[in-house]
Amino acid sequence: MKEYRPDDFDFNKALGEIKQGIAKPNILICGATGAGKSSVVNYVFGEDLAKTGDGIPVTRGITKYQRDDSGVVLYDTEGYEIGTEKVSHYKTQVENWINQAKSMDLKNQIHEVWYCISGGNKRVTDMDIDVIKSLVSKKVPLAVVLTQIDNLDEEELTAMEEAIVHYCDVPFFRTCVSQDLEVLSALKDYLQWEALIAWAIDQLDESLREGFIGALQGNLTTKRGLINHKIIPLYTSAAAGIALTPIPFSDAALLVPVQIKMALHIMKTYGLDQTLGNLSSLVGSVVVSESGRLLAQTLSANLLKLIPGVGTAIGTGVNTAVASSFTAAMGYAISEICFRCAKAVFEDGKEIVFSEYFNSENIASLMGEWFRVSKNG
Repeated sequence: MKEYRPDDFDFNKALGEIKQGIAKPNILICGATGAGKSSVVNYVFGEDLAKTGDGIPVTRGITKYQRDDSGVVLYDTEGYEIGTEKVSHYKTQVENWINQAKSMDLKNQIHEVWYCISGGNKRVTDMDIDVIKSLVSKKVPLAVVLTQIDNLDEEELTAMEEAIVHYCDVPFFRTCVSQDLEVLSALKDYLQWEALIAWAIDQLDESLREGFIGALQGNLTTKRGLINHKIIPLYTSAAAGIALTPIPFSDAALLVPVQIKMALHIMKTYGLDQTLGNLSSLVGSVVVSESGRLLAQTLSANLLKLIPGVGTAIGTGVNTAVASSFTAAMGYAISEICFRCAKAVFEDGKEIVFSEYFNSENIASLMGEWFRVSKNG
């Protein structure tokens, strides 16, 4: 195989291309002052973009928050105090802006609305009902995020939920971000964070889901599903396209840049791209070394017999089945290793040595596992 070195690959350029290719959904966050909007954003996406990002006023009372490294764009409505003059202007401002956005292309429309109502208020106000009904009439997907439910007893919670159902007829989700572990334990059967996220994903056009899922804090299983069903197939198709042009195996290194970019895409989806630098070089080195060694092993028929639809002899061209299957196996291995790293770092809070995860032994073992499962499945 023609030698390919990690130094030959522009990691930053590739990561920039990946980011540019991910469409970002626009989410409107509504609610009165103190409704817990920032807490909801912080819990779902890992940080309050309204505090860490640079807000751009798009109209009176509505601010756009967008960061290059986040897969979502948030539009935050200025809060209002119940019973003040701002209440009379709030509904009109939101309605007018939604109307303007609906006339734009998909990229600039509001894709869904999260309307926050605090359990601390112990009631759903007429203002809440009016705004929710107005937004629903605009055919924009909307869910009520019922926040701070630790302030409610069972009877109060039921009354608020019944009001939402009766007057608004929209989905609602119970949430709480208390730091008190005893409170969270007592509420565990009530909290619906996962249901909120599932609803949010389901409302989005397929082209917008990757950005949202990648922006989530945690949710590693959801991210792994996206990687397995969308991201890896994208690169296996690219590898198959390369193999359509008859090239000698000495030039099969053309597959390596595809596999490195795939690895970066997987790393970004799991949130590991923030460690770009030493980790990207390490992954690049492992991909290069294993791609050459294992492809040679595959072609010597040690693994070739495990590839569906491929015989023991494929001539001198890179067979598309070999190229796509080999790249899929590499993607599976990288994804599983990234999953383990992300779980250790983000869920377990461990300090890890990446080289103990990203090494030739682990890559080879997981690729072999993929080949065997694919052949038997």
